[in-house]
Amino acid sequence: MENALPYDEMTENAVLGSVIANPGEYDAVARYFTDENVFYQRKARLLWKRIKRMKYDKQTIDTVTVCLSITKKDIDKGLTKYYVTGCTSNTCTPGMTELYSNQLYEKYLMRKIIVKADEIKENAEDNKKDIYKTISETHSILSEILNIRPTMASDINDVIADTVDSIKNKTTKLIKTGYDNIDNFSGGLTRGEITIIGGRPGHGKTTVMINMLANVLEQGYKAIFFSRELPNSELVKKIVCLESQQLSYGMVRKNIFTEDELKFFNSALSHIKEKYSSDKFLMFDNVRDFAASSGEVKKFKPDIIFDDYIQLIACDSRQDQRRLQIEQLVNDYKWLAKETNAVVVLASQLNRFIERAGSRGKALMPQLSDLAESGAIEQVAENVFFSYYDYKVQGERGKGKNIITISAGKVRYGDSGTVDLGYDGDKCKIYNSIGEMIDDTLPFK
Repeated sequence: MENALPYDEMTENAVLGSVIANPGEYDAVARYFTDENVFYQRKARLLWKRIKRMKYDKQTIDTVTVCLSITKKDIDKGLTKYYVTGCTSNTCTPGMTELYSNQLYEKYLMRKIIVKADEIKENAEDNKKDIYKTISETHSILSEILNIRPTMASDINDVIADTVDSIKNKTTKLIKTGYDNIDNFSGGLTRGEITIIGGRPGHGKTTVMINMLANVLEQGYKAIFFSRELPNSELVKKIVCLESQQLSYGMVRKNIFTEDELKFFNSALSHIKEKYSSDKFLMFDNVRDFAASSGEVKKFKPDIIFDDYIQLIACDSRQDQRRLQIEQLVNDYKWLAKETNAVVVLASQLNRFIERAGSRGKALMPQLSDLAESGAIEQVAENVFFSYYDYKVQGERGKGKNIITISAGKVRYGDSGTVDLGYDGDKCKIYNSIGEMIDDTLPFK
């Protein structure tokens, strides 16, 4: 039972190490440790008592003096010089010691709550014992937990200052997609928001995403890409064709190269290694669930997150219905976007009923109701864009092989509409317009 009690060994050690390394921190954190049992580890309690005594005696506190003060009795109880030096080698970030001390105190109160809850259970089962005193004590501890937790409210003065600063310095929360005809809908993609790219299989969702990826990296942003459907090797083949502007994806997949094409291939790889270097870009094809994805995002701190696609994320939610699971996943991504101040771009499949819409004529273009689990996704998203490749549906009777249509089904901060872009599927390349595609004859260098 004792092992189940909440505590944080690493934080306890870091706080103690910070006080030893920076004795000026002592006064700021001492109020959290009036009861030495706030530290769960026995050796941590002993070290705090040692520091407290040295402070009271006005002794110099540093790693050397603390180590020299350790007695044989301390060592027998687990407080060793090795433990002290370990604490001081992993201190808190400057200015964070008090916050971490607050967290340790909160865990201490949680441990007390667990003990009190056991007392209440035991006394309630014994009809002869009065449980109300224990309930009152528990209520007091709960109130203290609520009071010590820092508020998450934003001060209006801070918000105004940030707003004025962003206006003066012409900073923006928008990230451009690199396609003027798409950015015209809303000005770009907003940090802290989700954009959905929906479409039928084979209608260019992944191609749209890797073209956006190439554009944001070109602008100097950091990006992360979770590939749920394609292995990384296949995604890289698409990127090679896109960046080379010469190679055929069909030929690259089959490993068919002429001597000139091999030169383009090697040249593209050199370019990609620099543009997509690990300090700017990470890609994953082996992360199944949202929790693991979130962890990678928080470590890398990207400006934009791509996930291809939402319906393939493994879910450990207790919700039985997939619709409710997707709703939870999209909401989780929304909070992750806000927490990391990043743009999130999620690919989404359409529901199966769209294939029954052959009689809809122009309505072959996907609509919001065609999104799989549409209610949950549509409600949370800032933008919903549909990728529609008319040639795949209507062949030569349609718009043509080199046109892909992007439909803005929902734009929270702008206008919806549709735009035709140039498309070379075999080179995995999307152009801002048909004219740009025709003019773009420059080879990769």
